[in-house]
Amino acid sequence: MKGYDSFEIAMLIKEIYSNTMGIVSESLKESGLTHQQIMIIKLIAHRGQVTVSKLCEEMSLAKGTVSGIVSRMESMGYIKKIKNDEDKRNTYITFSYKGEEFAKEFRKTINDSFDNIFKNFTEEEIIELKKNLTYLRDKIKMN
Repeated sequence: MKGYDSFEIAMLIKEIYSNTMGIVSESLKESGLTHQQIMIIKLIAHRGQVTVSKLCEEMSLAKGTVSGIVSRMESMGYIKKIKNDEDKRNTYITFSYKGEEFAKEFRKTINDSFDNIFKNFTEEEIIELKKNLTYLRDKIKMN
């Protein structure tokens, strides 16, 4: 394969990702949350609870920045801080009731956004796309 073909494929992947995330971001504008706050929602939804240190690592942000975001989200009622009796050194961040409800709605919004992206695909096209993307992912992992 010629070098420019590889670059062209990489640029297509980047463009698809960017366009897809743009559609998802547009559907989340009404939430009033920032991109970083949405990232925290996603991380908590994925893990159940998370430390500020883990958020810093995952988001590539300084502790002071993440602590400020967490404090704002806590004052907005989306998250709460809890101490773990077994690990007193760490404070864990988890959802409040409002955060849990938002996360459920967030997941529905994301699913609806992706359903909308693929609404004009046939079932066969979806199957073929999944097969090719899985193949690409597995090939990349082997490198």
